[in-house]
Amino acid sequence: MNDTSLEYKQSLLIDSLKNLSKSYEEQINLFPDYVDVFDEILSDFGNAFLLLPSLMEARIVSYEAVINILKCNNLIDLNLSNETKLTDESFENDNSWNLVRELALNALNTW
Repeated sequence: MNDTSLEYKQSLLIDSLKNLSKSYEEQINLFPDYVDVFDEILSDFGNAFLLLPSLMEARIVSYEAVINILKCNNLIDLNLSNETKLTDESFENDNSWNLVRELALNALNTW
């Protein structure tokens, strides 16, 4: 599968949503100890989010999933603009980060 195929783009976005939707405990178990899980999870989603327009053009993703993905991205941006939400403790426990996880799961379930 080449890195520009729609299937590849879809798999990147789905994988990033799967990782984003996991509990904090599951997220930290995805990576070796030296990886900053907060940065890795959000960076993976941010990069995959940029692929959404081409998936929408091809009508590969449902309207409902797009809504959840956009809400997820907006809430991530809002959280990143608030210094108190940039800690590992906040990423683990804060309601707004848990809502991001819920939106990611909703996107997967409505794909």
